[in-house]
Amino acid sequence: MLKVIKKPTVSGFIDRVSEDTISGWSLAPYVTVMVNGRTRCRLSCNRRREDVKKAGLSLSGNVGFHGSLALNHGDVVRVTTPKGVPLRHSPWLYKHPKQSDWLPITITHQHAEYKAVAALPDQLVVDRFKPLFGQSAERRMAGAVLNVANQAPVMARFDVEPKAHANVKQLYDNVIMPNRIAAPPLLAAFPQDKYMLQMFAFQPGITLEDVGNGWEAWVPLVMAQLLALQQAGVAGRSALKRRTSRFKSLLHRLLPSVFAQALREGGSKLELMFLGFLMRVTARLPRVLSHGDLHRNNVIIDTQQHQVALIDWDRWGYLPLGFDAALLLRGLPWAAVENLVDKRVDQQLGALVFTYLFQCLDVANFMRTQEAARLRARIYTLYKQFKLYPGTGK
Repeated sequence: MLKVIKKPTVSGFIDRVSEDTISGWSLAPYVTVMVNGRTRCRLSCNRRREDVKKAGLSLSGNVGFHGSLALNHGDVVRVTTPKGVPLRHSPWLYKHPKQSDWLPITITHQHAEYKAVAALPDQLVVDRFKPLFGQSAERRMAGAVLNVANQAPVMARFDVEPKAHANVKQLYDNVIMPNRIAAPPLLAAFPQDKYMLQMFAFQPGITLEDVGNGWEAWVPLVMAQLLALQQAGVAGRSALKRRTSRFKSLLHRLLPSVFAQALREGGSKLELMFLGFLMRVTARLPRVLSHGDLHRNNVIIDTQQHQVALIDWDRWGYLPLGFDAALLLRGLPWAAVENLVDKRVDQQLGALVFTYLFQCLDVANFMRTQEAARLRARIYTLYKQFKLYPGTGK
């Protein structure tokens, strides 16, 4: 009998970077290791990795790599496949365990990784910074925490399109600040060439993703913020005119991706018909003001103050009810999702519809499982209740 090999969602992982070594795995024949933008070495991916084999990602398990490095505090390590695809955890910022998390501003002139910090406006007197790397294809430096003289630390976001900045600013001016939605205040913005530099108040804490076991206990606080956002969105709708930018709603890619996945997996006519039904349901759900990109890395938890804050508002918009909640809870069983969202029928219906769609992308052949059958039955039940009491929440 042939053993099924799962299609990996990533091209490999960087497992560990120390002062003198790097290790990880990739299904590519070799990986290229770059330090501060310069190629340092190529490493063959032929070491035995029983964990990768056990996970069903490789038949042989001979996919590991290991190599020697000589790193300094603040060096940035990037690892890519021969096609230039970055491995998970690339780039990796190396910080010496005996040195501060802060990097001296003088390092920005030593290599190109920190050119965005080096180009800060003259009125910002910065002596230290903490870099933040984005998740784009280029995996470039997206922002940094800055230690500004005679001020509290601030968070800078680099290379923001003027239209994207205008969208965020109007949301802050008309909704976030007047209604005290939990988000770091937008302090200022500076033009830089074709882009804008945004400055936010620094938000202490860790991401919800980094909380670990028990992260679900923070969900009610996040849901309360979503409800406040929805209520504020009703009153502020006439004042919000979103301009076109590269930050489009994730929703416009979701349904086409699910249909494509279903076709690749040989979905039956009934399964495809159900996806069509879900399209009609999403069209009937109320459109509410939404964060639009509320994954768990965009929720900051201050465990000492017992507070939450939502960051990265670039994709805000009026989206079907339940999208934010399903994205936040992505990966949980649908019964757990239903327990964590508001008990209103429309809230639960929306959250479960989008949970189903996310599960189709995240779990191979999900539509053919018993779990999917039970979720479909629950969605049908909620939809019947929703049709009886549209917009009432009963």
